[in-house]
Amino acid sequence: MTQLPIRNGMVAMFCLIVFHGLSAAALSQLPKDTSGAGQVADSDIALKSTLVEETPISSEERQARIDFFETKIRPVLVEHCYECHSGQAKIVQANLRLDSRASVSRGGDSGPALVPFQPQPSLILQSLRYEGVEMPPSGKLDASIANDFERWIREGAMDPREDDASPNTKPWLDPATIESHWAFRSPVQLPVPNVDPPQAAGSELHPIDRWVEQSLRAKGWKPAPLAGPLTLLRRATLDLTGIPPTPEEIAVYLAEEPSDRYERLVDRLLASPEYGVRWGRHWLDCVRYADTNGADENHDMPNAWRYRDWVVDVLNEDLPFDQFVTQQIAGDLLPAPASEREQGRLLTATGFWVLGPKMLAEQDKAKMRIDIVDEQIDTFSRTMLGVTLSCARCHDHKFDPFTQQDYYALAGVLMSTRAMADEAFVSKWMERPLPSAAKEEERRLHQQKIDAARQRSKELTTQANQQLLNEGKLEKLPEDPAAANPNGLPYPPEIQKDLDAIKSEIEALVKGMPTFDHAMAVEENPPVDIPVHLRGNHLKPGDQTIPRGVPDILTRAVPLPSIDPKQSGRLQVAQWLVHPDHPLLARVMVNRIWMWHMGQPLVASPSNFGLRGESPSHPELLDWLSREWIQNGWSMKWLHRQILLSAAYRRSSRAAEYHDQDPENRWLWKQNTRRMELEPLRDSILQVSGKLDSRLRGSAQGISSRKRSIYLSINRAALADMFSVFDYVDPASHIEQRPVTTVPSQALFLLNSDLVIESADALAEWLHRQSLEPSACIELAYVKILSRPPNDWERERAQLLLKQAYETILSEQTPAPPAASDSVNEPARIQAIAVLVRSLIASREFSWVE
Repeated sequence: MTQLPIRNGMVAMFCLIVFHGLSAAALSQLPKDTSGAGQVADSDIALKSTLVEETPISSEERQARIDFFETKIRPVLVEHCYECHSGQAKIVQANLRLDSRASVSRGGDSGPALVPFQPQPSLILQSLRYEGVEMPPSGKLDASIANDFERWIREGAMDPREDDASPNTKPWLDPATIESHWAFRSPVQLPVPNVDPPQAAGSELHPIDRWVEQSLRAKGWKPAPLAGPLTLLRRATLDLTGIPPTPEEIAVYLAEEPSDRYERLVDRLLASPEYGVRWGRHWLDCVRYADTNGADENHDMPNAWRYRDWVVDVLNEDLPFDQFVTQQIAGDLLPAPASEREQGRLLTATGFWVLGPKMLAEQDKAKMRIDIVDEQIDTFSRTMLGVTLSCARCHDHKFDPFTQQDYYALAGVLMSTRAMADEAFVSKWMERPLPSAAKEEERRLHQQKIDAARQRSKELTTQANQQLLNEGKLEKLPEDPAAANPNGLPYPPEIQKDLDAIKSEIEALVKGMPTFDHAMAVEENPPVDIPVHLRGNHLKPGDQTIPRGVPDILTRAVPLPSIDPKQSGRLQVAQWLVHPDHPLLARVMVNRIWMWHMGQPLVASPSNFGLRGESPSHPELLDWLSREWIQNGWSMKWLHRQILLSAAYRRSSRAAEYHDQDPENRWLWKQNTRRMELEPLRDSILQVSGKLDSRLRGSAQGISSRKRSIYLSINRAALADMFSVFDYVDPASHIEQRPVTTVPSQALFLLNSDLVIESADALAEWLHRQSLEPSACIELAYVKILSRPPNDWERERAQLLLKQAYETILSEQTPAPPAASDSVNEPARIQAIAVLVRSLIASREFSWVE
């Protein structure tokens, strides 16, 4: 346990022992920190690397590691190693093949190519770093590549390749299987099954529940009962706003007519501006939002926040999702609206293409361009299509029917789109001025001041030159009447003084020219079709130029509109994507929204609907929801409402009847408990303490800000400690689902961090000012923090905690208070209440949604 002052250390132990019943033996196992600070030590925050091999990983983390292999490792192997170390090599050098997991593990003449979890002895890493063997022999690769391999090996060298097939072969399933794959066919309009409601329900089942009940009854299972009103209130409020209900909101809810209060609650929450803040953060995960570039040059992206605010605003406005997507893909190509604000928003939306990390100092600018396009394709395909199209950069996709031609057809669209402002030594990403007639007028008036000052300077210079001519110091006037003295002769002192003053004035005016606001945004480049790059190498273009387009397999359900030869093709891609019969977009987003509400998706691989992805647990429900969503105008709020009003969402999460048969709750017989991500957890701590700054919008904030966490700066190269502790994923690429870990550093953070200490102190002082008896103080603390009153056992334990904490704090005071004093020591009482508050914040119930 971290050594802290009495109220932060010893009393914190009291809260664990007295309130939570944690044993002394368990306490002895907590990490030690002798720094004396009130923070968790860095060594306590990070898991020891020696434990990585023993730590099981979630399916989300497994998928993230596979994605890392496909984007960072496989392309290097294909481009630089396969020529000599694969099944396609004429002679396999050193008997070492690197084209499958088994061959890498088997190794060659020198032994295994790598040792999982141990970079140091791994020969492949030594070779890349030219430590002994030097590979590739053509020249040492960039250090960043070796660093990627080091990370890959340290994390276990995840490798999805299963056989020694040549990368030129296509181990796809037969064409009939591909054609029949559920995700490549348009969703079908299905009738809702006719399922009689259970007797207890007393009314017709919600359409969602008919699909779920049909599956449960086929197994002979009964769903869990509905959760209680306070559980539902907290669940729905946290789901839709990211902060818990206040005591006042709880009182109002309980006083309403029970028959329809939950439905009215959902409507109120969807109308709250906090809704866009909560659900905007989900979308920003998908599109790899950050406030710095990362990569080689971690420059600030000072206007990234405009895209973030655009997302929050349009979600609150319930912009139809098809328009939401279209504006991000091709907002700059849509007809210009009359409103300047709307024109600017269309530009800002295209920041979607610009947000990714870029190797700004890459001196091979052609490589920089195709690498940026590759990153854009990866984000677009996984976010919008739910497939991993970027795998086809170097070779035809190993598992899905996506060819290199498909990849370079879409790459041509993005090569015809300008995402970089220049290609200087350190290049700059694109930013565009936002339309503003007021700003134009301001600049016009300011320019008049500059022009007037320059005219005065010109007149003075002409006067000085004329005086020099009259004095015989010049043979003739300069051709440019405003030019300085050509012979270097001094002007009269009084004129020179005035000229110097005007020069300074002009410099200040030029520097002070009002500037337009800018947003990260793209614009059209001259249209270009590009060839396949052999092995993904931009220096080895193929002979055939690929017309701009999208993957062929996905045009069989919805053909791509003809691309205007004068345009990039982004507008046509957007029109194709949002077509009602498109097989992927609606399904992918319905699955994501379901996942964010239910804790698990209907398709367990939310960004991989391909042949190696998971099949839906309830395919008919997924298709029905997708079709109904489209028919209801792509309204995300409509979709939220349907899910939240279903019994599937409202069920209790405490049932355990079918846990052995269905431990992952795939069949939705209960609701799932979910650990809050970092953002709602931090926001909830600030909310219950009264310290949350609820103002919306604005530039990125530092970690000390009290605004909602969505407004905190996300630095790709240096995430704040709290982000790392609570499983924030590297924002350099698409995040399909946040992982959930449970490690000691999280509990220590909730006891020791300045955020919790300061928030607990603020709430304790507020509770003390209410002049409540201990029992009423405990009651209100529970309602504020856990959104419910305590039960009898909790009330008794909390009273004991307050008593023992108060006595301990008094005993530690110097000088000690008089022994016979009957008056309450207010500072000691506030500190004791703070211990209770911190104990509740550190409880599992606070950071989990039941």
